[in-house]
Amino acid sequence: MLPMDKWYKHSYVCTTCDGLWEITIKSNKTPNVLCTEDGQFLTLMSVVDATIVPTTKKEETNMETLTPAPQTMTLNWIENDVERTETYTESDVRAMYWNNKNLAQKQNEWYKKESQLRTLLEEVIADSSDAEVLEQIADIFDVSLTKEIEVTAWVRVDMTIEVDIREGDYDIEDMVRNNLTIDSFGSEISVNDYDVDRVEEGAY
Repeated sequence: MLPMDKWYKHSYVCTTCDGLWEITIKSNKTPNVLCTEDGQFLTLMSVVDATIVPTTKKEETNMETLTPAPQTMTLNWIENDVERTETYTESDVRAMYWNNKNLAQKQNEWYKKESQLRTLLEEVIADSSDAEVLEQIADIFDVSLTKEIEVTAWVRVDMTIEVDIREGDYDIEDMVRNNLTIDSFGSEISVNDYDVDRVEEGAY
């Protein structure tokens, strides 16, 4: 067998123009490559052995080229508490990458359209003679017919505070401001801010 030179195939993708690039060189070191379309650095996807193995046959001077075995990877997945093992080729990984990229793009488009539909329904449903039809449209597309409004509420809070009787001078208002908290966890209300207007000792 004749001496072999090691070759490596580097596969890249351009995240700007979605171009796919393959470069075969005598080095496993990853070179930085610029896209000729937009001048952005390409993103490395994989590096595989691309060595061409020469062979000789008796009374023949032609060289046969052996195709390298496909590169594979094995991953363990857990789904519904059940572990399974899957083996993927380089082509499988590329296909999953592009499918995921297309899915993310379609998902973003869907969220944009859903936001536009929600805004439209909020504007017309109250004065529409076909409110029931609009509600059915909202149900089909899983659009909640809600809106946010700003509200200011004045609330009286009766409380008991334990103080040290050895301290003759204590600041009740300061204790309330530093310790009183208002929360609406688990409800439709979101408390953005609150302020203690005044504190009266023995008010109730």
